[in-house]
Amino acid sequence: MPRVVSSTELQKKTREMIDWARIQGEAVVVETYGKPMAAILSYDEYEAYRQYKAARAARFSQLRQAAVDNSALNRLTEEEALALIEKVRQELYDEAQKAG
Repeated sequence: MPRVVSSTELQKKTREMIDWARIQGEAVVVETYGKPMAAILSYDEYEAYRQYKAARAARFSQLRQAAVDNSALNRLTEEEALALIEKVRQELYDEAQKAG
């Protein structure tokens, strides 16, 4: 569960909040007037997120290209296209589980 602090508290306890994210491995959510505005993550967690995001973008790019190729060549049946979508969705889910 992430730790929630106000922006004022963050100003007073910046080092403590950074250490919390780094050592505890949990996010610190920074709120202003009760509204979440930012999050502080450990660098490892941030890198894992970046890798997940890049992998997801690559998978969706593959899916878009497959759709373009299919429409140009009319190769896949609707069932095959849905199976391809499910395969990519499952790969994204599996990657998210590894990263999470």
